[in-house]
Amino acid sequence: MLLEQTLLHIITQKTDEDVNYEVIIVDNASTDGTQQKAKEIWYKNNQGNINLNVIFEPTPGLANARQRGINEAKYEYLVFCDDDNRLDEYYLSNVVKLFNTHANAAVLGGNGTADFAKGFVQPTWFKAFYQSYATGALAANEGVVSSVYGAGMAVRKSVLKQLAGMCPMLLADRKQKQLTSGGDTEICLRARLAGYQILYSPELTFKHFLVPQRLTWPYLKKLHIGLAKSYMVINLYELALNNLPAKLPPFYWLKKTIYYWGIFFKYWPKHFAAYKKKEGAIEEIRHLMWKHIALVYMASNFKTIAIYRQIIELKNNLK
Repeated sequence: MLLEQTLLHIITQKTDEDVNYEVIIVDNASTDGTQQKAKEIWYKNNQGNINLNVIFEPTPGLANARQRGINEAKYEYLVFCDDDNRLDEYYLSNVVKLFNTHANAAVLGGNGTADFAKGFVQPTWFKAFYQSYATGALAANEGVVSSVYGAGMAVRKSVLKQLAGMCPMLLADRKQKQLTSGGDTEICLRARLAGYQILYSPELTFKHFLVPQRLTWPYLKKLHIGLAKSYMVINLYELALNNLPAKLPPFYWLKKTIYYWGIFFKYWPKHFAAYKKKEGAIEEIRHLMWKHIALVYMASNFKTIAIYRQIIELKNNLK
């Protein structure tokens, strides 16, 4: 059970005596007895006075689970820890230190290390796509970045409520077997719209246990299709952040559709030849993403104007 190692790494956190924290486990409509197993692991190994709160969220989806956890949380600093994340023993203490010393930082992120099952040999293509699995450094040193991994992400609760309170998030995270994504990135984008900083620190380290089922080429392709489907909204956020344009041109969607179909067909012969030779060709992923980005723009068409207007209004209200 992945949750056991996750909890053991939380139990052994080393923090100052004046730092209080709680652990909230959200059972997101599971059918494997998660609540009971989590309590058994916790009370067997926890020798301190850390409070455990196990709650049930019936609506499937990572976004729903996180929102339930946020609503239940009683402290200002939050850390999102998935059941396959194994936090370094000083993770929480470093989060407190970084938030206390960087007043304008609303979101913190760190460096994940891939942790494979015993005896598993990582695919040859993994080194080219490690960041797709929330592993690897995001910068050479500590500093402001545009976005951080959702795994191990730390946020200020008050800021998060401010960002999500004005209008619902536009991007959804994973829901059951659907590899939709972008929710973590949208939190960072909204924080930047409000004038906050996103801070990466190599002091925040964790191991990301990757089960063999997620390390297959078909899974990686589905993962990138999910990323491609979130690209349009992310692109509109970036336009708003760069103050261009104030109003989206009516046929912006058509321009982007034509552009991505254009590069799709331009490189199709070359890419097709490359990825038909062997599994793991980066050309196949690029080709796949261009196709699905084009499809999203084409399907959204004039809706992009309304989405962009909503983002601009959000920006104005957050300032």
